[in-house]
Amino acid sequence: MQQSINAAALRASKDERAREQLIQDQEQTILRTASAVSRRYVGKSDDEWPVALCAFSHAIDVYDETKGDFLPFAQMLIRRELVDAYRADARHDAELSVAPHVLEGSAEPEEDEGGVYLAVVRNSMEASDRSLRDEIIAANAMLGEYGFRFFDLTECSPQQEKTRQECAAAIRALLKEPPLLVELLRQNHKLPMAQLQRLSGVSRKTLDRYRKYIIMAALILSDDYPQLADYLKFVKEGMAS
Repeated sequence: MQQSINAAALRASKDERAREQLIQDQEQTILRTASAVSRRYVGKSDDEWPVALCAFSHAIDVYDETKGDFLPFAQMLIRRELVDAYRADARHDAELSVAPHVLEGSAEPEEDEGGVYLAVVRNSMEASDRSLRDEIIAANAMLGEYGFRFFDLTECSPQQEKTRQECAAAIRALLKEPPLLVELLRQNHKLPMAQLQRLSGVSRKTLDRYRKYIIMAALILSDDYPQLADYLKFVKEGMAS
């Protein structure tokens, strides 16, 4: 099956009719991939369709059969293009909804092949959610001083429960030690790795990998971001115990 699709993709790169036929044959695959990325059903009337379609057509143009099967390659390009489109919309509009897992780091079933959870930060917010939107805008500006953006958290939130709890331990250590939080983190805009490793017992490797997430959570919980802080209840509950 895959071999026949691979051959069809190679023909489609040189023949427009073959391209149209392949797109027609794989229409449901394109829509299913777009739906998986967007976490909702995507039809041909949705904005995701032309993005996914262009990505699929581009996959035909650049496909190299020596590097694997065509469909997985095309699906990868579709996911990449849709995520880039969502991020572009978020950065230009700054009117976003935040799924809890972006801050909580909880795992979801649909992850891309690199294990990075495709966080849902794309839909315009209702007027009643304006205060949350304002917190996101403020947090984005604050985090810019640390060399990253709020939207970068889609790629650096912990997915596994064990790692999530390790990050929580590091965040609590920062919050319980004002000199670390105020003098080292806020003044130097860097995570105090050596001190934090000693106080939290979390490995340097984990602190390095989830640096942005730890900084974000510590700053949000120590400042005036009540709605965003609500997504980090698991950290606060651990401090109370």
